[in-house]
Amino acid sequence: MKKAIFLSLALVGSSFAANIFMGPEYAKELCNVWNNTPRLTEELGKSESWTAVQERKLFVYREDCSAEKQIQLTIKNEGGKAICVYGGPAKDKRGKDDFLMYAETKRWEEMGKGKYGPMRAMMFGRLKFEGPKGVAMKNMGPFEAFLTAIGKPEYDASKCP
Repeated sequence: MKKAIFLSLALVGSSFAANIFMGPEYAKELCNVWNNTPRLTEELGKSESWTAVQERKLFVYREDCSAEKQIQLTIKNEGGKAICVYGGPAKDKRGKDDFLMYAETKRWEEMGKGKYGPMRAMMFGRLKFEGPKGVAMKNMGPFEAFLTAIGKPEYDASKCP
């Protein structure tokens, strides 16, 4: 019985430990969170500025770790919704319609808890952002929902991806 409990705890612990903040498993879970957040799927799916292109990619990383360890979310417009179809390690090159966001781990966690939104984060240099700024400005509500979605998957921030 003790061995079974220990084994169960070890498996739970290893599964959590594998979900490193902004690592590949975390990215998959973030994609699921995206698809279950109406402010992202529905609002962006109706936004003319967002739907001007069929697919957008978001590249994200922890500034205090490595820019080499980016994750990627690929968002496609499907049936009037903005659906995350891929969440994992960055595998594509960033194009002119895509976004790059990076911040220190501490700042990501603050934004993930809803302590402040994208405007404040960018004004104070807590969030670095590259990409079509006009699209981002026209979609501040979904942008803020994305930042709080960052905090929803369980993760371990004690290690870098």
